[in-house]
Amino acid sequence: MPEHDLFLNLSLVWTLVAIILLSFSWRLACYGNRLRHRKLMIFLTLVAWAFIALYLWQSRQPRPLEIKEEYIPWIILHGVIGLIALLGATALVFARLWQEKVRKSDLHLNRHHRLYGRIFITLWLFTHIGGVINYGLFI
Repeated sequence: MPEHDLFLNLSLVWTLVAIILLSFSWRLACYGNRLRHRKLMIFLTLVAWAFIALYLWQSRQPRPLEIKEEYIPWIILHGVIGLIALLGATALVFARLWQEKVRKSDLHLNRHHRLYGRIFITLWLFTHIGGVINYGLFI
């Protein structure tokens, strides 16, 4: 199996797992289970950055796949929204970790964690649903 096909299949698996885990994490937050929510969001953020690194690596490999010109705006939109969500989630994780180190910190992200969390998790879920669409477009 070519590396590109393997990456597409791994991407689909990660996308489906991430949708389930993000939804579960959201429910944990809604029910006040902060510790499990925190651990799960740290895990998801780290794995998402590893996925981005793997994506960048595989994009440098020769590929037999040609992207149709009409798909390029969708791919750009998908990537930009995904990066906004991931950067936002990373900022929220770091803000929470910083708050534990410096008890008197009153970071804006911590004061408005719920609002930003809802925005970024919605964008992140949209990005993963877009990943399923990408799989259908490119397989």
